[in-house]
Amino acid sequence: MTEISNDHLTTYQSSNFKKHTSQNPLQRLLIDNFHRTAADLYSQTHAQVVLDAGCGEGFGIEHAMQQGNTKIVGLDNNIGALYLAQQRHRNYNFTSGNLYSLPFPSLSFDLVVCMEVLEHLDNPAKGLIELLRVSRRWLLLSVPHEPFFRGANFLRGKNMATWGNDPGHINHWSARGFAHFVSRHTHIVDQRQSFPWTLILCEKK
Repeated sequence: MTEISNDHLTTYQSSNFKKHTSQNPLQRLLIDNFHRTAADLYSQTHAQVVLDAGCGEGFGIEHAMQQGNTKIVGLDNNIGALYLAQQRHRNYNFTSGNLYSLPFPSLSFDLVVCMEVLEHLDNPAKGLIELLRVSRRWLLLSVPHEPFFRGANFLRGKNMATWGNDPGHINHWSARGFAHFVSRHTHIVDQRQSFPWTLILCEKK
């Protein structure tokens, strides 16, 4: 696993970091509801070895995945986010990597979690297939629920020039559209809405 040096920037703050540390009561409510929903889906898997692919600063690990003696590996392509994740979760391993070519053997993890990542990919199908490769059984996925995600942004004055669309969001799925995309490659076990996100627990076919 890649070691994240203390020489890396400690003041790194992404939009994800700001979202999770916001003091806005509504923002806090939405984030807390999202992580409770993710934790409920996560608990259905009883996974012992987990990959958080696109872990960012480790908020998903903190809120949804710390159950029992689970072994958790976090992966992200942003070294600043990984530095903060490692500082906040010293008992887990973190490594840098590309979602299209994960640095793990096939069937390495009971569960692969990938939350708020697929909407950023030029080729989400390729990314999903790679996530399936390293999973023994389970995947837990989430993406923005469109058009509600963009609408919520626009109504609060965020990203007005792009009608609420976040920079970097290439793919825009409704709940039904995302389920259709996922079901082409997996078997959907449970699907939930946590405004303004869609979460799906699925297993390999």
